[in-house]
Amino acid sequence: MIHADRDFATMQDFIVGRLSDDERRAFEDRLVREPTLVHELERSLRMRAGLEQLRAQGYFTKAAYRGGSSRNWVPALAAAACAGVALFLWLSRDIGPPPILLASLDSQAPADVRSAVAAHFTFVSVRGGAAPDLDLPAAGLIELRAAPSTLETIHRYRVTLLRQEEAGVTAAVADLGGLAVGTDGYVHCYADAARLAPGRYVLRIQPDPDTPGMAEKFPFTLRAHVTGVSG
Repeated sequence: MIHADRDFATMQDFIVGRLSDDERRAFEDRLVREPTLVHELERSLRMRAGLEQLRAQGYFTKAAYRGGSSRNWVPALAAAACAGVALFLWLSRDIGPPPILLASLDSQAPADVRSAVAAHFTFVSVRGGAAPDLDLPAAGLIELRAAPSTLETIHRYRVTLLRQEEAGVTAAVADLGGLAVGTDGYVHCYADAARLAPGRYVLRIQPDPDTPGMAEKFPFTLRAHVTGVSG
């Protein structure tokens, strides 16, 4: 209960701008990681917007309380709900859903970094190699690392995750640019396993900005992981 009360107080301070920069960033990081907290913030914004609108229209004055008809509250409450939704959509535009691809683990809480990585996939160009079948974790992050063949001339890379649909059509699932090669010779990024579905994929890596004809593609299949069965 104490934890819930503390979250509510922090939420109210966030809405009215009373948090310090460090507190605000910490709360925004929690919003990215905790969908339940986002829903609570939405409800608080709706309530705040609704109360402000009703107060502006005089519904909380004594005169309005004595003489007002209950029918007058219906359109007011509807308008208040719309205002709350508009505020939440505006906030969501800035916060947005968490990305599918991450450049690093910096956005994860320090204590959760190791436990957050549920699988490690490594891609290296092999002549005539078959597309591997890889187990898709139920949750957590997948470390993706690919070895580009243009290390001497390229300093930054863009990674695109594509899903292969029917009839050979591919659709981009996520895209991440500005990635540098690590000291191990690989370009690293992390994929949110919960945002992916079993199926056939292609990991494309290319210079950033794009250089025609220099993209490398690594096809693979994600299969649903069966608990208790090792792949």
